[in-house]
Amino acid sequence: MISLPVRARPGIQTPPTARFSLRGVLALNPGPWLWGQALLVAGSGAAVFLCGVWAAGLTAGLAAFVGSWNVMLEQRTPAAHRRRLAPVTGVALVLAAMAGFTLSAVHASPWAVIGTGAALTAGCYYLCLVLRAAPPGGFLYLLAYSLCGATPVTTGQLPALLGWAAAGAAAGWLIALAETLAVGRAAEHRAVARAYRSLAALIAATGSERAEAARHTAVTDLDVTWQTVRRGATEAMRRSGEWQRLADLCRYAATAVAAAGALPHTTGRTALDAWHAAASTTAQRLEQQARRGRGPAPDEGPDPDPPPASRHRTPTDATARLHRALADARRSFRTTAPAGHRPADCARYPSLRTALAAGLRRRSFAWRHATRAGGAVLAAGVLTHLSGLTEPGWAMIAAGSVLLASDGVGTVNRAVQRCLGTLVGLGATAAVLALRPAEAVVVLLAAALVGLAQPFLAKNSALAMVVLTPGVLPLSYSGSGPYLPLLDDRLLTTALGCAVAVLTVPALWRRPDAALLRARLATAVRALTAEASGPHAEYIRRRTVLTALQNTGNAFRQALADLRPSQAALALWPSFLALQELGFHLAARPLSTTERDSAARALHGLAEAAEHGTPPRSGDPLPADWATPDARDAFRRLRAALGDGLPLPADDRLIRGQLRGPEGHPLPHTPVTLIDPNGTQADVAYTDAHGRYALRPAGTGRHLLIATADGTTAPTAHAVRVPVPGG
Repeated sequence: MISLPVRARPGIQTPPTARFSLRGVLALNPGPWLWGQALLVAGSGAAVFLCGVWAAGLTAGLAAFVGSWNVMLEQRTPAAHRRRLAPVTGVALVLAAMAGFTLSAVHASPWAVIGTGAALTAGCYYLCLVLRAAPPGGFLYLLAYSLCGATPVTTGQLPALLGWAAAGAAAGWLIALAETLAVGRAAEHRAVARAYRSLAALIAATGSERAEAARHTAVTDLDVTWQTVRRGATEAMRRSGEWQRLADLCRYAATAVAAAGALPHTTGRTALDAWHAAASTTAQRLEQQARRGRGPAPDEGPDPDPPPASRHRTPTDATARLHRALADARRSFRTTAPAGHRPADCARYPSLRTALAAGLRRRSFAWRHATRAGGAVLAAGVLTHLSGLTEPGWAMIAAGSVLLASDGVGTVNRAVQRCLGTLVGLGATAAVLALRPAEAVVVLLAAALVGLAQPFLAKNSALAMVVLTPGVLPLSYSGSGPYLPLLDDRLLTTALGCAVAVLTVPALWRRPDAALLRARLATAVRALTAEASGPHAEYIRRRTVLTALQNTGNAFRQALADLRPSQAALALWPSFLALQELGFHLAARPLSTTERDSAARALHGLAEAAEHGTPPRSGDPLPADWATPDARDAFRRLRAALGDGLPLPADDRLIRGQLRGPEGHPLPHTPVTLIDPNGTQADVAYTDAHGRYALRPAGTGRHLLIATADGTTAPTAHAVRVPVPGG
């Protein structure tokens, strides 16, 4: 084994690990929409509630209030999508409320109530996931079902309650649409602004340890942006110049994100600051436009200064492409976008039927999460009933709220949030009940607090429960007798429901396994050489690459966002980092036909190795002038990472060894170069996770082995002699 005294370079970024923390429990992350949405929901819900109470009593007001909850859709949801989605969600809310009222009217057994609630939860969670309905999603239907099921009614009241619930749903739909009239296409502009904010963060992270995470965030936000623009793309809007402008801004953002992710680590701080300011300014103007609800105001400011000259760079490098994309985005605010032209990649958002069918695919997250939610709610209700507690619905609501999280650690955080918030809320409820308020005061308090709490359910369950508990619980109190047993039952059932939800994580939440991660890696590798045609072929190809990287990154983060990530996922993490870097370099620069052919041949072998878990071929089939030096470096690192933990190929012609640092520790993922007797490069490889390497000599005689561990340490050389075969 050859041991070279080289200094260890900075290690590959630590995999993302989600851990339970008090900061995660208390964090709100409100977003720019939350406070306005809270006031909208509180005001509209209170108005509908009070109208129903004034016209027909408390029960009718509750039915109308529950039906109006479709106003809960976030402001980032486009108005066109709301018009299609709100009737569906409104009908579902009416059905959930009537299911609760019906079971209450017929005095159904607790088992029927629990089973119906579990089935309703699974179906509604699935529906909201495939429709991408805004949070709190399916939990809202479970809450409506439980509240209505706990209200005493008679069978003769059911037709009138159905009418009031339908009227509330219609009112919620009209309120949601009326709210969008004042701000126009605000959701689309906010989404595009978010993409440019992520671009600015990616530029700022260039050369730092945050670069890998910033790349993933940028492509994720870019995908969300395009989906949001597509959801709002009615035929009339698609023919408008404003939508053409948004589509152009999406295209510029995709080009800029790809270029920013491929910037060399040595990019000057002055240039980075200028591009960061340009991206931030674009985002700021889009946010201002969203608040005004009108077209963009003319921008009299100058375009970004041209990029500083850089040696060994061509006009097609990442630096020039980033500058050109930001300049194009800036100029789009001073020109009128052409109307009537069909933008690139403008397929409509899928129909309801298509979305429902897609969610049933074997690897779809929608049906798995819906099954998990239904099973947890069923278990919480059954255990509460068997324990002798009087309100299994409260435990079911607690479990459903906790299950809004999509991973194990998030579930634990939400469970703690729910328990702490309920505890504080029960203290506020005790203070309210101690005053023995009149029924009118209870109704007014419920209308204000329940509406105000709804937007917080998906952001922070603790804050939601602090507001929601004193609003809902007094409705269950008869007004006579002690109220402390009511509070005790609520606390116990909440704790039981949260515990059940946490315990279902390993049983019902399926983490991506090594086979799925390898398949995602292989798919992303093949997408790097995808071909496209048409006037915007390069943009479509770039979006294909970035989307493949996003899907692969999501799979890895889901696999690693657990209290105990699997070792197989941790072992594949360096492969994803190398693939992400390679993907950004190939997306940032269009390849010639010759380069694309050579890349297809080289990447085909890596895709096969990733999919089947076999060691990649040892040689470097890429031409010396292929793509850019950074892209070739990322390709070799990907090839080495895919071979981590696998036996090196059995070939007597290979020079093998293990690279160690001064302290004797193996140096993983370090470049090793072999120079032949003529002074030319014979082969380049990266060491694997154990510091091992295998190089193929060009011939016989004295070769030079060179290793370097970072960009500041001088390379270390070691002479090796390749004997004549048979000699």
